[in-house]
Amino acid sequence: MKTIQPPNDKEILTRKETAVYLSVCVTTLDKLPIPRIKTGRCVRFKKSILDSWLEEQSKPKGEAV
Repeated sequence: MKTIQPPNDKEILTRKETAVYLSVCVTTLDKLPIPRIKTGRCVRFKKSILDSWLEEQSKPKGEAV
């Protein structure tokens, strides 16, 4: 079985690469409210946006910005 790992220097990730990056399955990824880029049937994720989203999720609820 081939292991998919996103390259460290890659800014635009596929669904599979994003799932690996976030350590979730693709099905779970599809349910998360993460901004995504859709071009036709292709879905891509911007790594910098993922990092910002993760930071936002790690803040305690109600914390001042």
